[in-house]
Amino acid sequence: MTRTDNKVSFSLSSICFLIYFLLKPFYLFDSGTLQLGDFFLLLSFAFLVYERKKGLRNEDQIFELFLVCVFTINFIYFFIYHGSEFLKSCLYYVFNFIVILCFRHFMYDKKWLNALGVVCKFNLLIQLAIFLLHRGAYWEGTYRYMGTYTDPNQMGFAVVSTLAILFLLKDKWKYLYVLVAALLIVQTSSGGMLITLCLLVGLDAMIILKKAMDNGGISYTLLFIIIFGIGAVIILIMADIIHIDWAHFRISDKLHSNNSVLQSFINDRALNVAQEHPEYFLFGYGEGFSFPRYGHSEELHSTWISLCYYYGVLPFFILLAWIYSNLKHIKLEVVPVYVAIFLEAFTLANHRQASFWMIILLANVCCRDDSAYEYNNESEIEEIKSA
Repeated sequence: MTRTDNKVSFSLSSICFLIYFLLKPFYLFDSGTLQLGDFFLLLSFAFLVYERKKGLRNEDQIFELFLVCVFTINFIYFFIYHGSEFLKSCLYYVFNFIVILCFRHFMYDKKWLNALGVVCKFNLLIQLAIFLLHRGAYWEGTYRYMGTYTDPNQMGFAVVSTLAILFLLKDKWKYLYVLVAALLIVQTSSGGMLITLCLLVGLDAMIILKKAMDNGGISYTLLFIIIFGIGAVIILIMADIIHIDWAHFRISDKLHSNNSVLQSFINDRALNVAQEHPEYFLFGYGEGFSFPRYGHSEELHSTWISLCYYYGVLPFFILLAWIYSNLKHIKLEVVPVYVAIFLEAFTLANHRQASFWMIILLANVCCRDDSAYEYNNESEIEEIKSA
């Protein structure tokens, strides 16, 4: 490794970002407040600004336009209703924009991405160890496990998105971590996350099998992995090491309630206000948490629908345009990740979690050859040397 490579891959800013992602699952203080991991994110950004004395390379002007819309709409409703929740929502987007700026700078370095993969594995294994040691928390004393997080759905998405990053990084052990993720997601009793995991693994397996058939057949190694994985899960379930109480997923209740499936979805996601006042899809409702309006005190669940409702059609399409600008060149082999994550976003977008935005940005890396990962631009190298 040359001195220049070391500067790129293991700078203070990049190391702080990895520490941030490792500590992100640990909520030491109240949900929605600054955590220890967020401190390292701010450190990462500060070091990155210092290291890049000539300024950060910004390729996210479309997202900045969306941020302008977010701030404008939330500030308007703040002055009308005087609810601090609107300002808090803006801060979430500020932190996620910092994630986007930092991650876009680091993600083209293959050595750093390998380190990110190691952190992702540690995140999953730590959560597994906490569960097996009976140290994790449960949602308000119920059966729904949430580990070190503050909400079962939050934990479920964190597990799925961390696994999705391993899939995007083409980690050779990713299917071993599918078993870890499956065990943890079952404990959260999150039906949406379980469906997301099944979509991710099922579609990915179909693409692997298609490639194998195109190349003349399925390798014995692949066949062994498939049989071993299925057999291991069956044995763990039969031995009651993995206990699955399907009634906790409430799938049957949702399908056989007195309401239609659509109405049950609207009620479950707290989208009733959008149903009663659709005019806000035009100019935005503002993104608050617990302010009273039209008799609804519950926050809309974070979905594609609620994002459109929060900020209106035009800002929402600006956000979609930014997402498309990152995803437009993806290859077939990573399509399962984006199908799973984006379909799940119709029930829970989790746009407040850093991994949501990191997965979108990684599409820019997945369409490149391995040789394109590294910083091989001469002016970039000279800039790093001068730093």
